[in-house]
Amino acid sequence: MSGERDTARQSQITTDTETIRGWGDEHDMVPVRYEEDGETRIAMVPEDEVGDRHSRIDWDDFEREMHDREMVTVRHDEREGEIEVVDRTEAVGTAALSSEEVEEQLIEGETIESEFTERAVVEHTVVEEVTVESEVVDRELVESDTVDAELVSREVEDCEVTSVDTTDAGIEALDTFGTGTRSEVACDVAVTIDEAWTVTKENVERITIESRVVQADVEETETVESDTVRETVDVEGVERTVLEGELVDSPETAQVAVEEGNVESRFREDDAIETHLFRSQVVEEDVSVRREVTGEITDAETLSSETISHKAVESEIVDSDEYDAELVVEDRGAATGSAAGVEDTETLEADEPATDEPATADEPARIEPTDDDVGKTVVNASGDEVGMVASVENDRMYVDPHPSITDRIRTALGWGNDDEDTYPVDEDHVARIEDDEVVLGVDRQG
Repeated sequence: MSGERDTARQSQITTDTETIRGWGDEHDMVPVRYEEDGETRIAMVPEDEVGDRHSRIDWDDFEREMHDREMVTVRHDEREGEIEVVDRTEAVGTAALSSEEVEEQLIEGETIESEFTERAVVEHTVVEEVTVESEVVDRELVESDTVDAELVSREVEDCEVTSVDTTDAGIEALDTFGTGTRSEVACDVAVTIDEAWTVTKENVERITIESRVVQADVEETETVESDTVRETVDVEGVERTVLEGELVDSPETAQVAVEEGNVESRFREDDAIETHLFRSQVVEEDVSVRREVTGEITDAETLSSETISHKAVESEIVDSDEYDAELVVEDRGAATGSAAGVEDTETLEADEPATDEPATADEPARIEPTDDDVGKTVVNASGDEVGMVASVENDRMYVDPHPSITDRIRTALGWGNDDEDTYPVDEDHVARIEDDEVVLGVDRQG
């Protein structure tokens, strides 16, 4: 805390060497040099008050230094001998005479008798600790630049087919039934995707901070009317403390910002300290993005093709001349492994066992049915179609009969004339089960 009080008294001002020496002899004072506040000063002090901090100098050095530093000597009380060595401009400013008069008389070496106005500086309050509360009262984004973006993850949340082309391609579609064949089937799809991103931004903000003194522990003071709050607060210290709180990474960064003048502070009328600064900060943001991807797909690949059911819708006997094929195949019986080797005759009775012909020389023919055999064509020993395997249950095969099957074959297989959907085939009627058909031991139809 500091203040000023004005007093006026008769004083003498001079630069005259003989006059100053005379004052020294009269009041038993000697010239000295000493250090104070990092500065070298000169003064006149009583002989008995010369201490360790003083260095005595002779009158010639004193006068020379006073002249070089443009100083004057002032005696305030002739009887008491209160003598000061002060800056010339200070003495001129506090003398009752005009500055022109003082300067003129000093130059001529005269001693000026004047009413000298003294401005005594009151000692600062000694404050042990000040508690300051600060808060950010305004924050404005001045500039923001995205400097990096990284995809962390991308997951399909939902996939929906919104429409499918149901146009009937007709018999041309048969070309696409083969496994691995490609075709075009137009479908509209909508896929919902969840993405996680890390986005790096460089933000520049204009920040205003308000600081208030909430407590001051004072060691000693002096009662003087003055705006004491402003003089007890170390504004630069407040700035460093505010920055170190959350605005910068380290005390060193805060110190540099204050020293380089990148922070501006001022006292408001209500004694609050208002601090303004720009802060650049690199920020990483976790961003969640949900997208819907829509479009049309047309490229289709046939993965598998399987006959689910077989049903004759129309039958008739036709002329073989229309099909460029022989009505009777001479070696058909040998090719199909007929047990009797007789051409175009029914050789098995209903209760005769089927002839098992091995599929290869090293491996016996398979006659036990499995679920994989469902859908295979069933033929007799002569290669004529009898029906299709409809199902396999408990190791027994059930066949959907072909409408043209004869009663003789029905009887040989133990099938009646009932209008049934499927009929069982026992293993003793099966000659072999191949990759694409089931061959019975019953000979061709009569």
